[in-house]
Amino acid sequence: MYRYTTILINLILIQICFGQNIPNGNFEKWNKRNHYKATGWYAYNNTVYRTTAAHVGKYAIVLQNKYSETGNGSRGYATNYRSNDKSNFGGFAFEGEPFSLVFSSKHDLAQGDTARIYVDFRDNGSYKGRVDFRFSGSTNGRYVTYRVPISWSGARLCDSVRITLYSKVLSKIQGDGYVIYDDIHFENIGFRSPEIYNTSFDEWYDFGLDFPTNWNSIDLRNYDYSRNFYTRRSVEFQDTEAFLGNSSLAIRNYISGNRARVGYCYIGPDRDHYYTPAFAMKDTFKYFQGYYKYLPEREDTALLNFRTYTNQTRRSNNYLELPAAKDWTFFSMPLTYNNQYSPDSASFIAYASLYKDTVGDETVLYLDNLDLTMEPTPINLSVAKTGLNDITIFPNPVTNVLKIDSDFKYHYILITDLSGRTERINTSDNIVDFGRFNPGLYFLSLHSKDSKSRTIKLFKI
Repeated sequence: MYRYTTILINLILIQICFGQNIPNGNFEKWNKRNHYKATGWYAYNNTVYRTTAAHVGKYAIVLQNKYSETGNGSRGYATNYRSNDKSNFGGFAFEGEPFSLVFSSKHDLAQGDTARIYVDFRDNGSYKGRVDFRFSGSTNGRYVTYRVPISWSGARLCDSVRITLYSKVLSKIQGDGYVIYDDIHFENIGFRSPEIYNTSFDEWYDFGLDFPTNWNSIDLRNYDYSRNFYTRRSVEFQDTEAFLGNSSLAIRNYISGNRARVGYCYIGPDRDHYYTPAFAMKDTFKYFQGYYKYLPEREDTALLNFRTYTNQTRRSNNYLELPAAKDWTFFSMPLTYNNQYSPDSASFIAYASLYKDTVGDETVLYLDNLDLTMEPTPINLSVAKTGLNDITIFPNPVTNVLKIDSDFKYHYILITDLSGRTERINTSDNIVDFGRFNPGLYFLSLHSKDSKSRTIKLFKI
């Protein structure tokens, strides 16, 4: 008995993991969107990144100019900081009496664009000295080392320093270009002053995001636009909260502008799949189903949106609201269609909250084992109709030949697997050849001429 139980559980897991109609609907496959930030530095936009084309060490920092015909364009900006409070001075602690700033740069700037490095020295919060150095043109693919005198106000004493890097001073960007900064330090009559943390840009941390393969999210949409992530992400990988298998999807409300906003995730590797067909739909399935847990911070509701298309034109728009559920709960969304068209593709979006004005900071929606099917088929093996009183099938599990003993006068048989694929069989001798079917869980539905049916589950080993 234990052997059969183990086999059946394994068959269910195999079928669920590899038989999905929904792309990666069991959330077992994940990708990583890497995004590296220089440790100890703050850069707010999509024009700052690391490079291995370093002057010293492993990495350097790149600041990029991006030209725009309709606007001012965008420039690279980065500054070192001591804390997350960007409203104050935020410089790093520094003790010494340097004479000059030294740094290496490789750059190629459009004509009319000027880069800038600005250094501010403070003592007990009071201004003590600065460097405001600007440069332009191109180094023709080579590094150039600059030594810039420091302008002091009185005694050369300080307790902190803040360095700010620009690829362009304010005004319209004249053309695409870049500046690579590396090995920023201070010198005092030929001697290198005490180091400032990570001004060689060799230390970076991955601020990236795990996301389900063949899916997209508000996090990735924002990254594609600004090459940066929100402070708190919407999509999270869950390996301790899976309903079945190794992982599930968690969708949280994300933080932007110091407040929570509706988090969402949708099928499709491209950001445009939020509006367009995302995957092929090979049959007119009757239900979209799966499992969820929903933990709203406030009285709110999650929302699922399943759309179908024919020839790139939307033909149906199905919604399902999900109430709070602290345990994994089965859901089944009936799908409607325009009778004049058969769907050839579909898209799906899941929202962590329904209304913008009731978004909770800690609201989270968990999803797992999403599927398309002809009838609701929860993995607990319950079905809408069993008909066990007048149908007997044997052997179950079946290997090759399945025999049916039934008082029910059926006309044909439908065999449906967990992915929703269905095959019709016409037989009059109560014998079904199951040898050509793959191992797994199936639903055997006997249908009469007057549209009545009886359904029973069976396993193929």
